[in-house]
Amino acid sequence: MAGVTVTVCLPAEAADDVEGALAKALAPFYSDSEDNPVSRGMWDSRRIRGGSNGMGFAVAPGHADDPRLIHDDPAFDGTPRPSAPGVCAGGPRALLDFSRPQLASERAAAASWDLWHSLSAVHPAAVPLADFVDRWLNDPAAFPGDRWADAMFSAYRAQPLIGAYLDHPFSLGLGYLSFLGDSDPSEHPVIGYGGTRAAYIRDHTRPEPPNTDVLTLDGWWLETYGRGIEAVHASCEPELCPHDPPLPAVWPGSEAYLADLPGDTILVRVHCHC
Repeated sequence: MAGVTVTVCLPAEAADDVEGALAKALAPFYSDSEDNPVSRGMWDSRRIRGGSNGMGFAVAPGHADDPRLIHDDPAFDGTPRPSAPGVCAGGPRALLDFSRPQLASERAAAASWDLWHSLSAVHPAAVPLADFVDRWLNDPAAFPGDRWADAMFSAYRAQPLIGAYLDHPFSLGLGYLSFLGDSDPSEHPVIGYGGTRAAYIRDHTRPEPPNTDVLTLDGWWLETYGRGIEAVHASCEPELCPHDPPLPAVWPGSEAYLADLPGDTILVRVHCHC
């Protein structure tokens, strides 16, 4: 099981039916179809995603409420994934802010901080994770028969403040609630953070912008491998393709490539299972 994020580039006329245009663009790369070569299979399920986790795009000033912006699909269980303020999963390139590569991540980190403090104002204070771990390790009566600590972690998450926060996409999946190998469980970094909001945002902004695969307007899936790139054409057998791929001038660094596309090009971040 693996996942990959691809930025799909769609023509301006796709604005009237983004989902239909996405389905058409991605169909040649669907791995569960007998009509596609196995080596062209890139995905078997997909969701628009990037607005809620900071892996999408920063919205350009003055366009926060523009209906042309694209936001995340719900999770597989139907849970909504709202975009962090000032972030989206896509839209016309002219509505997206490429001026600072980490801006979307900064805004998602700010949403993570703000959510914790807003929930802390309405829920009782939570018992720290370390207390639960200590009881699980040292008090046989606390979680009897809980060999894998499932009951202990469930009890920790059952606290209203903890559950409300960790179940929200703005928590960004940080923290580590598991025992695995040499990794001990760890509280979400916002919990008990001693610095300021600005310091938290600085500390938890991703150091690099997203460097995604790209599906170009003319049907090339540009797939990054380390500092190299593989290109797969939508209309060809990969091993027999006679066409020269339109490799971007800057790679890795898909954001630089996307930023130079025409302003009416529609960009969509799509997370694929493959």
